[in-house]
Amino acid sequence: MKKLILVIALGLAAIATLPVYAATAAGTFNVVINLTSKCEINSTNAATGAVINDVVFNYTSFQTTAATSTGGGFNVRCTNSLPYTLALSNSGVTDDAVNLAYTLALSAASGTGNGTDQAFTVTGTMAAGQAGTCAAATCTNTAATNKVKTLTITY
Repeated sequence: MKKLILVIALGLAAIATLPVYAATAAGTFNVVINLTSKCEINSTNAATGAVINDVVFNYTSFQTTAATSTGGGFNVRCTNSLPYTLALSNSGVTDDAVNLAYTLALSAASGTGNGTDQAFTVTGTMAAGQAGTCAAATCTNTAATNKVKTLTITY
């Protein structure tokens, strides 16, 4: 047993004294990233999707002051440093259900993306002194064929 231990010890010692030859090789490479820029429109109430809060007018026939709208809030989120412009379809309209004229505008017409939501508003003004068309005590424009508007973002 002692001889076996001695042989093993001598064998390990011989292995430990052998020169160790290690070699390495290295190479380099690039990381290539292809980024497609993007802009999104979303409402202040919705996490995603091109949703804009409705623009709402409350108007009384022949009122003596112009009416301003409520609502119309939305966010734009674009890739950092990406410039964009906003545009409304048909901003001056006479509603074909209640026969009231109004104009729409944007709180700003352009911006530069910063990677987070940027708040905007569609504002509206309805001139004073309009009669409107209504065969009841109150009416809405639910039957209007020209009430849907489009906001376009170009980037």
